[in-house]
Amino acid sequence: MDRDETLAEKVYGRLRGALVGGRLVPGQKLVHRQLAAELGVSPTPVREALLRLVSEGALDLDVRGISWVPRLSPGRYAEIMDLRGELEGRAAARAALLATPEEIATLRAIHDRLMEGRRAKDAPVVLAENERFHFGVIAIARMPVLQKVVEHLWTQAGPTINLLLTVPRPDWPNGHPHEDLLRALDAHDADAARAAVERDLREYAKIVAPLLERDSGHGNPD
Repeated sequence: MDRDETLAEKVYGRLRGALVGGRLVPGQKLVHRQLAAELGVSPTPVREALLRLVSEGALDLDVRGISWVPRLSPGRYAEIMDLRGELEGRAAARAALLATPEEIATLRAIHDRLMEGRRAKDAPVVLAENERFHFGVIAIARMPVLQKVVEHLWTQAGPTINLLLTVPRPDWPNGHPHEDLLRALDAHDADAARAAVERDLREYAKIVAPLLERDSGHGNPD
């Protein structure tokens, strides 16, 4: 019993990380026996992890009992991004009041790696460092309840990241919002920090939302 629970937690962590990082794509089926073979565990912990993600809204379940990654409707995506802006903006404002020079330097190094990945067109690096940056800001804010809610939102929205790979990425006309945020943290300017995060998410949503509209006619996978 304890071993199965531990394995279920580990499988949940792996699957959640794949959703957040965009390694699972909208419409993708997740058959528990196939996943169990790939992960080298029994089907039971995989089934438990999948059902947990279904209960959190990160996966859907079809009539056959097969889990799959949902295609977000434009309305649901807009709600998720509005909530992210509110919550991550609040965390950034608090982080601006608490951040140490060492913590800011760590975030700056993460952003530098993100930009290097972008110049090299290395999508996995960009996605991983972007996630690390955003959750690094939340960690500085020391708001564990908020962090848990944001994690659930990222789990639901993460697979939409793949849509960005289907279109050219525009340059930031006024500089990357992360750079604005770093300056706000240096200045301990809570309002500027909140505004930087909100701009980051707003400009990102401007790219993804039309792509969701384009794909909104798709339903469950066959």
